[in-house]
Amino acid sequence: MLESFNNNVENEKKETIENILRAYERNYGLTVESTECTAGSKMGDNYMSVVKRIKIIGTIANGSDEDSVFNRTLIVKRQIASISRRQLFRCDEAFENEIAAYCHLIPVFRKHYPHQVPYPLCFFAGKDSDGEVVILEDLCESGYKMVNRMKGLDYDHCRIVVQELAKLHSISLIMKKERPIQFKEALDSVKEIVYCPEAFDFYKASLDSSLREALSSLSAHNVEGELNEPIAKLAKLKGETFKIMSEQILHNTDEFSVVCSGDLWINNLMFRYKGCEVEGVKFIDLQTVRYTSPVIDILHFLFSSTDKQLRVDRLDQLLSDYVSELTHCICASDLPDTDIKNYSKLYTVTNIKRQYMDKVMYGLGIAMWLLPAVTFHPEHIPDLDVMTLNDFKDSKVEKAVTQMHTTEYHTRMKDVALEFYQNGHLDHLDHLDQVKSN
Repeated sequence: MLESFNNNVENEKKETIENILRAYERNYGLTVESTECTAGSKMGDNYMSVVKRIKIIGTIANGSDEDSVFNRTLIVKRQIASISRRQLFRCDEAFENEIAAYCHLIPVFRKHYPHQVPYPLCFFAGKDSDGEVVILEDLCESGYKMVNRMKGLDYDHCRIVVQELAKLHSISLIMKKERPIQFKEALDSVKEIVYCPEAFDFYKASLDSSLREALSSLSAHNVEGELNEPIAKLAKLKGETFKIMSEQILHNTDEFSVVCSGDLWINNLMFRYKGCEVEGVKFIDLQTVRYTSPVIDILHFLFSSTDKQLRVDRLDQLLSDYVSELTHCICASDLPDTDIKNYSKLYTVTNIKRQYMDKVMYGLGIAMWLLPAVTFHPEHIPDLDVMTLNDFKDSKVEKAVTQMHTTEYHTRMKDVALEFYQNGHLDHLDHLDQVKSN
């Protein structure tokens, strides 16, 4: 029943919750007895929107003596109430981008490559009488659930994520060859909202603030002096983090660029299990979807959602898992043999690892930026509604946030700094001294 309803709703461009209920009534004789609205996410799990779960209870006439019980839920995502917070964090632009993705990008992907789209079904994305809204299927009804964001994901969870990521990325590669005009039209519907001139003031200040937080944490936990060198090298990033991350996002060849999820971290993942074994994952956010190197998604995911030991032990295997799934999707497509061979030569483990190393500083920036949010205690979340741009620039934000840092934050930030130092990644920063002196 739900599958046929999904098809009906996807053809409607002006649906609201009330319209959806009427569609049920029209097609299935639904009588709504009650609706119940509850929180759709826990404290600390969502920062850029308000997520609610709408439970609908009723009956459906089935032509027999007893009507069928109807019990469904929908996820409703709306703008936060604070206008100042929306303006500061560019929530309006993020919401607009997500609506565009659900209206123009994902439908095209799902139409031609339905088994490679890892996002929930969208019943409506647009505006109603209360403003911007996105209405999605409730993945909990299909057995998906979020995991503890405080704990880094293990290999089995990561393998499932990178395989689904490969499926998503393969759509761009296949579609660029099979349907180039449609691909370009779909791609043009979304835009970069973080690493762009309009966002420079806020996100530069935010990244600079995150670096100061990280350096403060490292200095406070430099008990035996083992962090002296990492701290000295990281300090060279002052004022440069936004520029470095922008270059890694924006400077790519078209042949090595795909539509990326954009914000792939543990809060934007829901897993399904068979017994104790993880068997599936869905991605649940499209606000920063972008066109860039596929390793940006991989770096974003690994440095926000795993610990150092997992990366040390399993990085090579995860990159191999990713390439294997990507190659499988391309080989299973209808592309000509010439295109398949060209992609197979381009998307090798060696080339993916080279890209990963070339752009690894993006992972450092993401770790500094997101680890506070990942590790905040749910009862000690900073009040984002009262923050201003000047608060980020004059260190007021990190002074407040530093008091909320948990042991998990300090441990993981220390691990990241040592990992980058021991792998020689921080040596890339040595040239910044020369640049600044000039």
